[in-house]
Amino acid sequence: MRKYLCLLPLLLLALAAQAQTGALATVNLEQKSILRVGMLVLGGWAILNILLASFKLTTTTRSPKYFYQMNLYWNIVNLIIAGIALHNIISLNEAAMDVVESIQQHVWYKKVLYLNVGLDVAYLLLGAYLKQRSQTAHLRPERLMGWGRSIFLQGFFLLLLDVVLVVMLENLASDFFRLIP
Repeated sequence: MRKYLCLLPLLLLALAAQAQTGALATVNLEQKSILRVGMLVLGGWAILNILLASFKLTTTTRSPKYFYQMNLYWNIVNLIIAGIALHNIISLNEAAMDVVESIQQHVWYKKVLYLNVGLDVAYLLLGAYLKQRSQTAHLRPERLMGWGRSIFLQGFFLLLLDVVLVVMLENLASDFFRLIP
């Protein structure tokens, strides 16, 4: 009987570790799902913009032509970024990660998203600057206006997407830090 009582603490410790591993897998899967959906939204936005801009480039002139031109270029880059990020997110084996690696990965994702929020604000400012500059430009003001409107629109969408992703990951942070023994 004593033999079994000595094994009881080990059994309880094993059960606690297994519960923590299950909780870690759940939080990792939730983070993966959030990021996967975010990249699918970005990819969908990019495809929609590429299709619309490709069609509109054949029928518009002047400022709208440059608007759709910049949308096309911008969203080719967005589609590449979304594809690479989605591939990395899907191929990540979160089941093999321990708590420390999971938290490090979570913090890295948030750092990238906070950097993106800063870039998105810069895009908004650049778009506003180009639109304002088009009012006094002597050389191709319609190009500055079209590009400015496009960069402002794309920056606004990216800002919304990145802020939503940051908020969702920040809400998930407490679940990660609760797993620290």
